[in-house]
Amino acid sequence: MTLADLRGKVVVLRWWTEGCHFCATTLPVLDRERRDHARDDLVVIGVYHPKPPRPVSDRHVLAVAQKLGFRGPIAFDGEWTTLGRYWLDGHPERNWTSVSFLIDRDGVIRWVHGGGEYHPSSDPAHARCDVDYRGFEQALAAALAKPVTMSSR
Repeated sequence: MTLADLRGKVVVLRWWTEGCHFCATTLPVLDRERRDHARDDLVVIGVYHPKPPRPVSDRHVLAVAQKLGFRGPIAFDGEWTTLGRYWLDGHPERNWTSVSFLIDRDGVIRWVHGGGEYHPSSDPAHARCDVDYRGFEQALAAALAKPVTMSSR
């Protein structure tokens, strides 16, 4: 998959790692969104970043993703280079690494979740997760509703 392949699509990038409770609850929700909106040109990419940064085999990453219920495309950010550029560098207050970005068809970041989990829930202990997920749903619906323009192609 290349950047050219993503042109004109709505893209969700979600950094995740194994052993992360927040990733384990959010990735299956994003995989469902990926399946439900594939015809709408939604691409959800799980960006694996090992903690601590280190080499990890592709086979291992794929097995962990499968176990968590994520079957979409996976990128590998073994040294956190992209995570640094997108999120961490120059922001010591940003201590979450399970961050998500929603990027519209024109390549503009339209929604950011700064870490933790988001998913639908009626559990009062997960009220924040539900509110964050509703915000994601609204931003996703708006991005998917926007038609593909010549600049998106």
